[in-house]
Amino acid sequence: MMKNPLVSIIIPTFNRYLIVRETLRSILNQTYLNWECLIVDDGSSKNDFVEILKFSKKDDRFILLQRPNSRLKGANACRNYGIEHTRGDFIIFFDSDDLMGITCLENRVNTFKNYKEYDFLVFSMGHFIEESNCYLDKNRKSINLSNKKTIEEFLFSSVLPWQVSRPIFKSELIKNKICFNENMHNFQDDEFNVRVLANLKLKYKSIDITDSYYRMELSNIKKYDNLIGKQNILNSYYEYTKTMFSILDSVQILNNRNSILVRLFLTFRSNISKGTKLKNVRKALNLINKKIKLSFKEFFYFYFLILLNKFFHNKKGYYRTTQYIKNKIVNE
Repeated sequence: MMKNPLVSIIIPTFNRYLIVRETLRSILNQTYLNWECLIVDDGSSKNDFVEILKFSKKDDRFILLQRPNSRLKGANACRNYGIEHTRGDFIIFFDSDDLMGITCLENRVNTFKNYKEYDFLVFSMGHFIEESNCYLDKNRKSINLSNKKTIEEFLFSSVLPWQVSRPIFKSELIKNKICFNENMHNFQDDEFNVRVLANLKLKYKSIDITDSYYRMELSNIKKYDNLIGKQNILNSYYEYTKTMFSILDSVQILNNRNSILVRLFLTFRSNISKGTKLKNVRKALNLINKKIKLSFKEFFYFYFLILLNKFFHNKKGYYRTTQYIKNKIVNE
């Protein structure tokens, strides 16, 4: 390993200069100096783009890119475009609303010197509401399992093993070998990481040292509380399901059958509404039916749930009926 390897940080952003500038400040303040930060704009307004451009000129280690119009809109396309332009020995994917602790890069690079046999390291992440008030996540998850078991944690656990900002990858093992699914706007952390573990078979090590912080903001939740946000979740869920079944073996599918059905139920109940386009909903249901062979009753219950959400969502008796459906699905 080089004495001072170059770290490439990739940040997608869209119309959020007031937030991303806090993220960029946290990078500018790093004790480790040999980094490049690729800010990939996803088609922001002219004013927002100009403000980010002004900030990026503070330091030539910032590289501002614009997603080409020929690429699909979204954070995943921005990340992929960023990967193509990296020059670093290591790659970190970072979100535009999170913060790095001042020693984040120094800590990650130095820790790699002690774990050279690993392909990527995963660090813990805290929380913050205000930039000046970062704190540890008391419920943080730090696991070191086989790739097969870690994949199951991503797919079936209620808490992800790690979020996109937490790993640092050896660049040579990522660049030109894997990319984010540009058809997805949700579940991208899960989907990308299970392919890293299953297809590239990369070896990881989790280190329970908190060196970055996740923004705890109500708007992060509310951005999905509308028809477009919910439709994106449903469309992404179909892509996620395709990846899941391409990776799991028959024994894993059988052992996690109930978890797959509960996840499908919750995704449908939470996101289908009167204005939902059902093309990818049907595709996801048919794929799951093909892979785990739903009984006639199970298939009926899911179609009944779709109709309930389309025409009777949140009306009298809706909650009791959907709970009945969930219980029947789990206990069939």
